[in-house]
Amino acid sequence: MGTLKQLVLSRISFFLFALLFLGCEMGSMDSGPEFGNSSMGGSTARFAIAGEYLYTLDQNFLTTFHIRSETEVEEVDKLSVWQDLETIFPYGGCLFLGSTTGVLIYSIADPANPREVSQFNHFVACDPVVVQGNFAYSTLRGGNRCGNPFNQLDIIDISNINNPTLVKSYPLTGPKGLAINGNCLYICDDGVKAFDVSDHNNIRLLTHIEGIPANDVIYFNSQLLVTADYGFYQYNVSDCGTISPLGHFEY
Repeated sequence: MGTLKQLVLSRISFFLFALLFLGCEMGSMDSGPEFGNSSMGGSTARFAIAGEYLYTLDQNFLTTFHIRSETEVEEVDKLSVWQDLETIFPYGGCLFLGSTTGVLIYSIADPANPREVSQFNHFVACDPVVVQGNFAYSTLRGGNRCGNPFNQLDIIDISNINNPTLVKSYPLTGPKGLAINGNCLYICDDGVKAFDVSDHNNIRLLTHIEGIPANDVIYFNSQLLVTADYGFYQYNVSDCGTISPLGHFEY
């Protein structure tokens, strides 16, 4: 491998291949990648790679590393952020940081020096976030260390990146990670739920897979890869309204 980034990506690819191979053993599936504009990384990740730079979260710090080679990684920037940072999602030249008090948007136009553009504030809650097009989708989970008892999905209009605004909030049970692909939003909430979000003011629940303590979900190649308390699950979602099991393994 020429760079650390390639090494990391190769390991991610191997992880995905292992899950897809498991699906091949237990059922049919599509072939070939379909990355498009869908989210590839998990929504609860605390690090992200964009170009030659690695961005990591450590509670109140956003740290930037320049990946110079497989063996040389240099810290080039460290920002103190007063919010309690939880998740990071790169999209469209920006980093979307989920914190316990809101979604923070940082520009990486200068990738070595992320700078805050704006933020969308909410009550204290755990806050994964994913982005597609002009909208961000954020789940807020209350209780335990997350603060308030409210559980909901916030849909945020980011067409004006300097002034993100709330479109609408929807009640949920106890949401965690999520993924977006086209008009289909998948949320780990008392299992896994699939919503049609073609109308942001009137989203519709299409499917609910219960009985899985799901924590995070990745959309990949018309499939969902779900991490749970005790294993991984793989589903075919070539039809947004259908979640069909392909296989799983426990640990």
